[in-house]
Amino acid sequence: MGFSFSIFIDFVTSPLVVRAAGVTIWVAVVAQAIGTVLGTGLGVMMTSKKRSLTWPAQFYLWLFKGTPLLAQILFFYSALPQLGLTLSLVATGLLALGLNEAARMGDIVRAGLMAVPDEQREAAASLGLKPWITFRKVIFPQALRTILPPLGNNFSYMIKATSLLATISFAELLRVSQQLAQSTTHALEAYCAASVWYLLLITIWTIIQRRLEKKIAIKGRENGSVATSAVRQLPDDFKATVILPASDAPVIIDARNVSKDFGGHTALHPTDLIVRRGEVVVVLGPSGSGKSTLLRTLNWIEPADQGDIRIEGESLPWETRGGRRVRRGEASINRTRQRIGMVFQHFGLFKTYTARENVALGLIKLKKMKRAEALEKADSLLAQVGLAGQAHAFPVELSGGQRQRVAIARALSMDPIALLFDEPTSALDPETVNEVLDVMAALAGQGVTMVIVTHEVGFARRIADRLVFMEAGHKVMDMPVAQAFSEEAPQRFQAFLRHIGP
Repeated sequence: MGFSFSIFIDFVTSPLVVRAAGVTIWVAVVAQAIGTVLGTGLGVMMTSKKRSLTWPAQFYLWLFKGTPLLAQILFFYSALPQLGLTLSLVATGLLALGLNEAARMGDIVRAGLMAVPDEQREAAASLGLKPWITFRKVIFPQALRTILPPLGNNFSYMIKATSLLATISFAELLRVSQQLAQSTTHALEAYCAASVWYLLLITIWTIIQRRLEKKIAIKGRENGSVATSAVRQLPDDFKATVILPASDAPVIIDARNVSKDFGGHTALHPTDLIVRRGEVVVVLGPSGSGKSTLLRTLNWIEPADQGDIRIEGESLPWETRGGRRVRRGEASINRTRQRIGMVFQHFGLFKTYTARENVALGLIKLKKMKRAEALEKADSLLAQVGLAGQAHAFPVELSGGQRQRVAIARALSMDPIALLFDEPTSALDPETVNEVLDVMAALAGQGVTMVIVTHEVGFARRIADRLVFMEAGHKVMDMPVAQAFSEEAPQRFQAFLRHIGP
């Protein structure tokens, strides 16, 4: 018996087949939704630092990824009734497909979350955003761009996986096609009709998937550079040169005996640093000297191993309870962090938000401003840094200098008592460096308190009140800028200046 095209068309358009195709897509959608929701939870658990969360998630993935889907379907259909739990065909199908899909989605979500750079979390923390807000507004929207393509592929697989439910006589597309083949003896036409419907459903979804991916895609790449320099060791009899100018200005930041180790390597030896209101303190030194580590301890983005940071006399990491000094909770630290703005080397802009939305986020979530008011203030701050015409641009549409100016505007949005700059120009092209330096110089002229880690010696000479020089994790010098660039400066700093040239 040959192939009958007319019978084939009759099967394709048969109300039974059309209805079965509808059932197939409905089951696939619901099962995918179950798997996506549960898998998202599993993915978040696996990125946790708590073993009580990671281990159950890992066991779940091991179990459901390590056994065949067909075996899982038959277990829910045949074994559960023996344990006293009988499910309907619909519940059996949705449960088996959804739980199996959750295991695959767990891996996908975990990979998506891990793909988001740590700088995004640090930028959110520097604003004082709560972890849940950071996850919902910063991390997950970016992770979604990594998650969506494999999620779309998984849904294509899910449409086809529904065919396995034919083994338990579930009336989806393949089962109905089997019944037609058996009742009419036209098996070839029946299965070809089923194949056409599967291909049609997959094709429609592929088109939708590509449009979704295109809509939320982040275009372009961000480039950055990292300066390198040899780290020299200091002699055992080393003693820092510290000359602090007389001043009645109140102390804004008071770092006391802070130190930090990384994997047995001491990045920062016990160090003190005082910053008064209106001061511009510039920290210089070769790469690896501990400059950035010191700066990052000042707002506890990098928790010190020992020591204390006081912000206007209030300890940032510690509080007294029952006569004992104990570590403050993250929520409490975040509230204090809001008073200290930070600008990162690689900008740390939230990629899914426009320039004005980046600036407005902290105002909305922390200062509880109405969105319209927050956006208006964001526009004003962007104009202040020379970006009035770029308010609606996304970070990838901006130059490096423009992105860094947005980052400065975002830091200013919280009305900080001081600003921290972590090598703000080292990731910029030479032609864009001055854009950022000019904005920083203008802020210095306005009396903004700043601590700046930089390699720009000329800039330091121009705007700094005090200059701190670091080497091998030690503070070698802390002097007024005029004395720092004189013969009074320590020989090691003078040697550093000769090494880097004019």
